Amino acid sequence: MPRLRTLEVIFDFEIAPYEVPAFRSAVIELVGREHVAFHNHVGDNGYHFRYPVIQYKRNRRNASIFCLDEGIEELYSLFNRKGNAINIGEQRYNLHLKHIAISQPFIQVWDKTFHYRLRNWLPLSQKNYQLYKEAQGLAERVAILERVLKGNILAFAKGINWRLDKELEVTIDDILAEKAITYKKIRMLAFDVNFTSNAYLPNQLGLGKGVSKGFGVLRHVRKKEEL
Repeated sequence: MPRLRTLEVIFDFEIAPYEVPAFRSAVIELVGREHVAFHNHVGDNGYHFRYPVIQYKRNRRNASIFCLDEGIEELYSLFNRKGNAINIGEQRYNLHLKHIAISQPFIQVWDKTFHYRLRNWLPLSQKNYQLYKEAQGLAERVAILERVLKGNILAFAKGINWRLDKELEVTIDDILAEKAITYKKIRMLAFDVNFTSNAYLPNQLGLGKGVSKGFGVLRHVRKKEEL
C-alpha cells in the first residue's frame, strides 16, 4: 500500500491543446537534455522505456507540469536556473507560478469503487484499432477499451513498483467523445470516457499513449451523479 508523492505546478500563462508538445520541448531545451527525466530519451536515438515521472499538461487552459516521486526532485533543476523564459511559437513566457498542488495519496486497490474522467485518452495500438473497428456492437467495443484501460493502469503500477494485492477492476460507464487526432504524424482515435475502478489513482495522472504530452489526463469525480 505505497504512498506516491505527486506535485503539479500550474503556470500563469495559457496555451492551446496543440501547444502542449511545444511547451514540453521548450522546457526540455531550457533545463538541458542531460536531465533525462524531462524527456525519457537516451542519446540521439535511444529511448528510456519507463513510465514518465514528468508530464506536461494543460490545466484549465494554463500550462502545467505534473511530477511523480523522483520527478519532483528533478523539477528543482528547472527552477534553480537563473533564466526561466521559454518560447512557444512566436510567444515568449516567463515560468511564473499560478498554483502548486502537492499530494501524497495511498495508491491501493480497495473494496469500493472510485469514479474518474479520462480525457484525450489514446488507447488503441494498430492491432487494437483493427479489433475495435471490427467489433460487433457497442458492448464489444467497450469491452476492448476496458481491457486496454486495465492494462494502462497495470503499466502505471509496474512503472512505480506498485504490486497490487487484489484483482484490479475497471468499468467504462460512458464514452463521452471519440475523435480523430494526429499523434507523431499518425492518425489515431482519442477518447473522453467516464470509468469506475477499485484502484485509487492520483488526480491528473496520465494513462495510455502520449501521457508526457498531455494525453490521457485523469480527473477524480467525487460522486456518480456528477458524471
